[in-house]
Amino acid sequence: MSTGEERDQTSVSVDEPEAAVEPEKRKLEIDVQIDDAGACKKHVKITIPRAEIDRQFDESLGAFQKEAQVPGFRPGRAPKTLVVKRFRKQVSDQVKSTLLMETLEQVDRDYQLNPITQPKLDVAAISLPDEGPLSFDMEVEVRPEFAAPVFKGLKVKRPIRTVTDKDVDSQFERFLERYAQVVPKLEGAAQVGDYLTADLTFLRDDGTVLNEVKEIQFRLQPELRFQDGRIPEVGKALAGAKPGESREVDAQLGTSVADPDLRGKTVKVKVVIHDLKQVRLPEVNPEFLTSIGFDSVDELREAVRDALNRRIANQQRAAVRRQVLDKLIEANPFDLPADLVSRQEKGTISRLAMELRQEGFSPDEIRARQAEIRANAHEMTLRSLKEFFVLAKVAEAEEIKIEDEDLELEIEAMAEKSNESVRRVRARVEKEGLADALATQILERKALDRILESIEYEDVAADEPEVDVETLDEAATPEAESDETAGESSEG
Repeated sequence: MSTGEERDQTSVSVDEPEAAVEPEKRKLEIDVQIDDAGACKKHVKITIPRAEIDRQFDESLGAFQKEAQVPGFRPGRAPKTLVVKRFRKQVSDQVKSTLLMETLEQVDRDYQLNPITQPKLDVAAISLPDEGPLSFDMEVEVRPEFAAPVFKGLKVKRPIRTVTDKDVDSQFERFLERYAQVVPKLEGAAQVGDYLTADLTFLRDDGTVLNEVKEIQFRLQPELRFQDGRIPEVGKALAGAKPGESREVDAQLGTSVADPDLRGKTVKVKVVIHDLKQVRLPEVNPEFLTSIGFDSVDELREAVRDALNRRIANQQRAAVRRQVLDKLIEANPFDLPADLVSRQEKGTISRLAMELRQEGFSPDEIRARQAEIRANAHEMTLRSLKEFFVLAKVAEAEEIKIEDEDLELEIEAMAEKSNESVRRVRARVEKEGLADALATQILERKALDRILESIEYEDVAADEPEVDVETLDEAATPEAESDETAGESSEG
């Protein structure tokens, strides 16, 4: 326990090699009182008796006396009273710093509070008294307390879905769109897959304008997402529209909108269409296939099928994971501080992007999921934190550890999926400070694997695939837009 910068509340560190055994420190005679101060919070009152202050003062003064530069005396020869008079403030500051550090370390060892953040302690406000004991208070955020989850024998439904030729046809076309041209659509009306240039006006129930977005281009998909919400039926609403027409559609705002009165609300969006473009796919001939590294159409289609099978496997695991954690969280309820959840919201978005990159999702798909997370950041972060604490408790009970080798294997897997060198991925992990996040991800995965070994499955038909989504870097509310902009600036 220390008073430095706040660390990531939901990360674990890779085990370090064992260091040489240090001599045991003398135990301070301190009084420690610990009380509950709310969800995952402890109020700690510490009193350091005068005898400990005097002992540390004498020890620090002795060190100063050996090095003190006092006019008229060789170093280490100045009288103690003169050193005290000349360096009292410096000695007092060192005494306070040393006592606080040793006290916090001792409390950490003796009481094992399992802090998830650094303690809220205003060191500058603590003064070393001339007489009597030194007392100070602090609040510590700690891990939630609950019994190790019982998971053996849990029953979950495992969604089963077989990749069909129709699925491959659809994904094959999406693959070709990476190499397509976007050209003007001179005839016909808007349909899903076209590109629209339009004005979007978000309106309150009384018709007043929330926000306007002028001449923005987006691809017409069944659903349109933006920073603080989504338009779920945009594909149906705008199909058949032509330049110069206007349509009205409902938008659903997320729960992280700045205005509390708008959270989760439905608002109207007026869409005025200015221009249409369409996608022209490349001709799939031998020259094109060679340019993208395939010898035949059949080989390309097989690669597409393999990618779909991997995605379905990931979705199946995600569905099972959700059910398992639903049951474990319900069986082991605990509360988390709202401010902890709020502080973690940006980290949730970053972690999601990292996980999706590792699973091979395209940049557009990642942006769509980030928009969904951003719009409902608080609830999704709360869920993510609860999942972390449950899986961490399982890992602790099952004695699951993270080794250096685990992290290296994870980096190698990331490099293979992204077609980058291991050195480049490792450098990015170090530069972006992702090592602890990766270690957390590995710990959760290992804990989940342990759980999945002991549960019972019932195979069921999987739900229909999610609809295609287009994502805009815009907001329905100006408050949310400015908040996001500020957040990006601070991160840069």
